[in-house]
Amino acid sequence: MMSLFVSSHYKNSPNDLQLMSDAPGHALFVLIGPLDQQKSKIPDILCAIQVCYEGNVSKESISSSMARGMKPAGDLIPWTVSEQFQDDNFGMLNGVRVVRIATHPNAQKKGYGSKALELLQKYYEGMMIDIDNIKTDENDEIFGKTENAEMMEESKEGLLSEKIKQRKNLPPILQKLSERKPLPIQYLGTSFGITPELYNFWTKSSYVPIYIRQTSNDLTGEHT
Repeated sequence: MMSLFVSSHYKNSPNDLQLMSDAPGHALFVLIGPLDQQKSKIPDILCAIQVCYEGNVSKESISSSMARGMKPAGDLIPWTVSEQFQDDNFGMLNGVRVVRIATHPNAQKKGYGSKALELLQKYYEGMMIDIDNIKTDENDEIFGKTENAEMMEESKEGLLSEKIKQRKNLPPILQKLSERKPLPIQYLGTSFGITPELYNFWTKSSYVPIYIRQTSNDLTGEHT
């Protein structure tokens, strides 16, 4: 997946790899070809999407930060909408922001990126769940795991007293969307440097622009 993101000219660093691996507020979705049950090899990834979970910010926090002219790090869409439209209610909603989307170089211009976004939307609309075969609840995965709390307590002890041991009940690396119960959200969004090609790509997938930054990016010269 990292090679896909690198080939798609995203700015990458070792921190991005750690973020994708460990951050509970981030998730990775991949579009792959049909699985051959007789082979142990996973098919090549046609498209990869990294998302982050945003919102669920208290109204008091939003009002306080806006009054002081501050915009805390993270929750990009909630803070931008709250700041630009003076709306202290939007940040209370749960949302998902597409951070990156990359298609395999040999599979570009064939509709796989749009198809991946379509399936992502259906997933969060609850249209892909197999009720009788749910193995993972995203809400518990992000907010409520006892194991995560125990790990946090252990990490406070420091490296010198840390006990290296095998973790139990590790989640699978690859899981069907039908086996996951999605987090209830109110919107899907993204943020990108606008170009005619990217604008057409996102609007083709029914994403609607709500804000264009007045100043251009210092590195790319594009407006977000």
